[in-house]
Amino acid sequence: MKSFRQYLIPSIIAQVFLSCYAIVDGIFIGYRMNDLGLAAINIAWPITAFIQGVGFAIGISAGIYISRLKGLGEEEKIKKLKSAILVYLLGTSIVLGILFFILKTPILILFKAEGETLDAANRYITIILYGSIFQLMGCGMAPLIKNSGHVRTAMVASLLATLTNLILDYLLIFLFEFGLEGAAIASVIAQAVSFLICFIPYVREMKGILFDKESIKEIFLGMLAPFILNYSYSIIIILTNALCEAYSGDRAVAAYTVLSYLLYVVSAIAQGTSDAIQPLFSYHSSKEEYKIIHKYFYKCLIISFSLVMLFSVIFYFTKKPIAILYGLSNDGMNIYNEALLFYLFGFIFVSFNKVTCSYLYSINKKLLANILVLSEPLILTPALYFIFVSQVGLIGLWISFLVIQAILACISFAFYFISRRGFNGRSIDSRQA
Repeated sequence: MKSFRQYLIPSIIAQVFLSCYAIVDGIFIGYRMNDLGLAAINIAWPITAFIQGVGFAIGISAGIYISRLKGLGEEEKIKKLKSAILVYLLGTSIVLGILFFILKTPILILFKAEGETLDAANRYITIILYGSIFQLMGCGMAPLIKNSGHVRTAMVASLLATLTNLILDYLLIFLFEFGLEGAAIASVIAQAVSFLICFIPYVREMKGILFDKESIKEIFLGMLAPFILNYSYSIIIILTNALCEAYSGDRAVAAYTVLSYLLYVVSAIAQGTSDAIQPLFSYHSSKEEYKIIHKYFYKCLIISFSLVMLFSVIFYFTKKPIAILYGLSNDGMNIYNEALLFYLFGFIFVSFNKVTCSYLYSINKKLLANILVLSEPLILTPALYFIFVSQVGLIGLWISFLVIQAILACISFAFYFISRRGFNGRSIDSRQA
């Protein structure tokens, strides 16, 4: 339990600040450009999120694989594998950067951007793609460093990167009036800062290099669940943006953008708590110490739920200052206020769903984890959007969010108890007897 406490606070802080890039950009852009700027950033965000999500997923998957190797005592293989992981991150970032640069305009049009919003989103994402190497590698290094025991380094990297982003946003957007381009430049430089801070201790632990079929298979197949877990929300953003644009235009997209930022914070808290426990889940799973795993799971769940509840209360009592901070128009503010309560109640379930999914993935229950994360963007969201939006209009989007999270919580609850069954149909607890 001492290891968990040592990981917990730095991990949550690191994850929350890692999610702050878009939030900080949104504050400055919203204040300067109002609904148009917020809409442009949110429409372009799924491209950025894809690049960052791939990096994060490779880092998580590689970290879990390394934890299992530690449990088996293969320290020399780990040192060689770390060099290969760096090559995987670099190669993937170059490929994705080039691919999205070629396809960015058609993708933004597909996301329902048009006119001024399309132009603004295009200008923003072009700069982001120029720095795609830092975007992907910065996000990939963070979980690797935490998994190696350098949780404080990851926390410092996130803090300094967010501070860099904040200062540069002020300078480039307010003083030099670079607008959306300034926000993008600030984000890229901030990610570069995060990468460099994490890279220094990481490279010291590398020794030789190892490319083998087993590790490539484990890392790249293993990244599927964490990638979907993180990117599934971006799929939902694309669909929600399109419906907001269709029903109320940029003002609804802007209001949804602010709601998204609140969800980023809540998700980061739950993810940070899960990240703190994930190396311990994987380590004890390799030793089949299941009673310890479940003890950590309950502890993780209580902490995540308590923190999410605290922030939900804060968000409710600061709803007007938050709306003003992001420069929402009067119409945008009305939409935001209408949706907020549905989101706050939904956040209660988000904490449970995130922790359960990370737990399932860490103990190698990948099928259950994949079903859990895929059901939201591919089944529940389209189905419930169709049911509620067609009946009650825009408010149906906000109702759907709450209902979807409640359904996912029920699925998570069921999957947790399924996972307690050991191999050959025996109870996991009985293995400890």
